[in-house]
Amino acid sequence: MQLRAYAIGVRGPHAPLLDATSVDVRDHELVLLTGYPGPGHVAASLALSGRLMPDGGEVKLDGRNDPAVLRRRVAVVDAQGVTEPDDALPVRSVVGEELAIAGRKAGAKAVQAWLDKHGAAEHAGKRFEHLPVDVRTRLLAELTAARPDVAVVILTMPDRFGGDPQGWYGVGRELAARGHGVIVTCAEASARLLGVPAARMGAVDQPEPVKVEAAPADGGNDSEEAEDDA
Repeated sequence: MQLRAYAIGVRGPHAPLLDATSVDVRDHELVLLTGYPGPGHVAASLALSGRLMPDGGEVKLDGRNDPAVLRRRVAVVDAQGVTEPDDALPVRSVVGEELAIAGRKAGAKAVQAWLDKHGAAEHAGKRFEHLPVDVRTRLLAELTAARPDVAVVILTMPDRFGGDPQGWYGVGRELAARGHGVIVTCAEASARLLGVPAARMGAVDQPEPVKVEAAPADGGNDSEEAEDDA
């Protein structure tokens, strides 16, 4: 699998949201895509996933420029104002909604089993906005990656919530180890703290992605979670 964007740009009402940017990621690879905090991060995520038509350049998945395929295969996590959950909802409600979107069982028992499996049962009744940053990113990333056919996961500026960048970077590496291509948009300061070569918004010549070794086989299976209570 290869997602390749060449010189994509997005115009805003008064100024460019995203200057010409190239990104290339394959399975078992991770790219940090850095830029000044602001709407460019959401614009990049939506353009890379076929949800926003770029005003210049093109995006291809395995050589095909097909927005419908991109929308199915490239998932956007926690994009501000687009895919972020309602912060006032309890965690269990957000998990239930996301499991339903993924075509999984989404009743109370299934939600509790999912939270247990992912070490987040203690947070079930909390408002989503009160989750620790690393837990928020991990839960949303895992729920998004569980959707059928998702090959590429885009984490949209997880550092906007603060916290240690190692937390969300670790989530990205785990997804890549399981075979996804992963793009994380973030501030340049976060990439410097991580010490990881980063691609830049507004650039077409980019460093090589971070290659991540495959994770050992896991006997677990999300599809075998607890039965839904009808």
